[in-house]
Amino acid sequence: MKKIVIVLSALTVLALPLTAQEAPKPAKKPAALNTSTSPTEGKLGYISDKKITVKAKGAEASTAFNLDAETKVSLNGETKTAADLKRGWTAKVTPKATDVTTAATIEITKAEAPVKKDAKPEATE
Repeated sequence: MKKIVIVLSALTVLALPLTAQEAPKPAKKPAALNTSTSPTEGKLGYISDKKITVKAKGAEASTAFNLDAETKVSLNGETKTAADLKRGWTAKVTPKATDVTTAATIEITKAEAPVKKDAKPEATE
């Protein structure tokens, strides 16, 4: 009888991890095409030669913008292409006046790496 209890206890202990499941992660909300005439500022997500997504701080979902041959991309004021963009960079995307779903400009401003200051000489007495 004791052997049966021990065997059943061991099987129960071994079976518990198999039945415990992690809670499913909440589904990401799909990026909706932009509908606003105002610029959107946030982190770049998806990037291709035809579309980008931007997630504004505090927003639940990203905003998608189409790209075309007229879309201007700049990095610290220097002209670039969509291929130069990197996921995670902060961007300001201004939609076209004639089609708010398409980006007119994408502006990236990256801070330069801080210059290390020379160590101060010790004061002598």
